[in-house]
Amino acid sequence: MPSPIDGTEGGRYTFIMQPLTEATNARDPKLECAAAVMDVIPAVMRRIRAEMRSQRMPNLSIPQFRALIYLYGNEGASLSEVADHVGIELPSMSKTIDALVGRGLVIRRVSEADRRYAYLRLSARGQAELKRARSTTEAHLAESLDALSPAQQAGIVEALEELRRVFAPEGTAAARKAQ
Repeated sequence: MPSPIDGTEGGRYTFIMQPLTEATNARDPKLECAAAVMDVIPAVMRRIRAEMRSQRMPNLSIPQFRALIYLYGNEGASLSEVADHVGIELPSMSKTIDALVGRGLVIRRVSEADRRYAYLRLSARGQAELKRARSTTEAHLAESLDALSPAQQAGIVEALEELRRVFAPEGTAAARKAQ
């Protein structure tokens, strides 16, 4: 019989603890929503990234591919902005962009006002390659989402539009699309 004072029975601990998920989910609905977003979005992004990487052009590095994706939604971005997004140092990003320009995937336009600043955008070829990879990825994701009913799919689209409104920074292609 467990001791009512220390919860032991023959020197063994006998209290039953509430699982952490139950303890954290029985809280404010905003916190519950935030926890669900933090749990689900990374898994979805891993799947999207893996699929997009499998669709990239041969001999295109992951940083090059990520730069193309960023420029797709942020035409006219600076080298610094792309480097910040991709997560590499400016000199490395400069070499990365040089390679993309050399392959005809990116166009670099030097600012007339400040020759140290360059505007970057995808070329027609870069856009075509990225659109091809994106449409193939969307098709594969759609196959996975086919397990959900049309009503569930519509609910997800509605919820994602709300998340876009809350999280998409102003001035990005995503924010302009949401307006």
